Amino acid sequence: MSSFSDLIPGLTLKTYESGAHSIQSIEGVVQLPVWAGFQSRQGVYASVDSSIPSDGTVQLHLGSDAVVDNPTISPAQVAAYHYLIDRQAQVQDAILTSLLGQYKNLQVLYDYEPEEAQQFMPDVLDLSGFRTLIGLSSVHILEVSRDDVAYVGYGFGCIWDDEHGLGIMTHQDRIIEIGGIDTSFLTWVAKQDLDPNPTAEDMPALVSSPDSLPVVVQEPKKPWWKFW
Repeated sequence: MSSFSDLIPGLTLKTYESGAHSIQSIEGVVQLPVWAGFQSRQGVYASVDSSIPSDGTVQLHLGSDAVVDNPTISPAQVAAYHYLIDRQAQVQDAILTSLLGQYKNLQVLYDYEPEEAQQFMPDVLDLSGFRTLIGLSSVHILEVSRDDVAYVGYGFGCIWDDEHGLGIMTHQDRIIEIGGIDTSFLTWVAKQDLDPNPTAEDMPALVSSPDSLPVVVQEPKKPWWKFW
């Protein structure tokens, strides 16, 4: 019987205890050299953990916000892993290009005073301008898949919002949605891409947590932080 690391290198099954309950999670680390030189965001809640830029090592999680009793790795997740490794430069370009296209909107929405804006949300003229503003913290390979390749979420810390961070859901090199860091692991974000008109049972009316922005999904108008 093969182990998790036989399918995806470096993965282990971890158990987290909480009172009488326990949750199992498949996780490890992954090396993505294209993200070296950005902020190191391996602290708690994707906080900065070092003044030295990242070497590209980030947390890797198999799964999403859905709790699974006996977590396994699917062929679609293995395919997604190889895609994010082999096409990492292509995926990074898609992520940063999309973020750059929405950055001026973000500046308006956060509405920092001019002096604060220079510190937290300075103008970004090209993709390299994000290197000192964001850092990749985690990668989530979801259980949801399309065309035999799983959806992948990228969770970032960013200096303009230490509380909510930055999350980007992708399928291969296609950007599905940009939002708070929870966007990188929310199952319904991927499922909504599969089915743009889900039933009430498929999607909650309101998703919120102390560490995430509220997401109102029953309204046709998207919340202020969603751009896709």
